[in-house]
Amino acid sequence: MAIKSKARHDLTLRSIKREIAAGRDVAYWLDNTHLDSGLLTEDDIAEVEALAQAYYDALDAKDKADQELKENVKIGA
Repeated sequence: MAIKSKARHDLTLRSIKREIAAGRDVAYWLDNTHLDSGLLTEDDIAEVEALAQAYYDALDAKDKADQELKENVKIGA
């Protein structure tokens, strides 16, 4: 059972944000065990989801740019 304290809450949220900022996969942090523990509020979850969305959007944009570059190199553009 999770310890529901302000300090525990702050440390958990802080570590989630650090993982996202460091560019590590955040799927683990969005696992139901963390969301359903009652430790994070709906606002915390929304904040983490927004950070995760931005992280994955950036990865998708990089992949798209890399793919376009490869295609342009292939056709000699």
